[in-house]
Amino acid sequence: MAGKTLGEEVLAKQCSSTRRQEQPTSDDALRHMCEYCGYRTRIRCNLRVHTRRHTGEKPFLCDICNACFVARYQLTTHKERHLDDQQRRRLHMCKDCNVGFLSARALYHHRPLHAAVKKFQCTLCEKSYAQAAGYAQHKRWHRQRNQRATASTKQQPTAK
Repeated sequence: MAGKTLGEEVLAKQCSSTRRQEQPTSDDALRHMCEYCGYRTRIRCNLRVHTRRHTGEKPFLCDICNACFVARYQLTTHKERHLDDQQRRRLHMCKDCNVGFLSARALYHHRPLHAAVKKFQCTLCEKSYAQAAGYAQHKRWHRQRNQRATASTKQQPTAK
């Protein structure tokens, strides 16, 4: 779903029973309007959740810590924080490297690390990276390793 946040995608799936079956025409595409701020949407459930932000209604309660949320997807995301490391690792697993992530969004941002095209290549060791951040961290590793090696050779006593 291009142009939507992960939360909006989840909310749209939750509210699918309230959607019209046919595609809206341009005249009624944004027919549901917030009485407080004028926000408009074509999906009634989105307006219902949006309105709760104005009214303060938070009907979704965490049974562990009693935190309240305006939307079910927020409660679901929150409850993942209560899981122990073992449970958390199994939530959203990367199939390439078996690293676990707390959220699907974090896994989504991790996936490019395994991309076939890795345009950032180290000139010192030929290792390559898909993301600039990974490459920058790798360069820091080389720099720190060189500093440690230089420091240890300076500390060694010279033979007479």
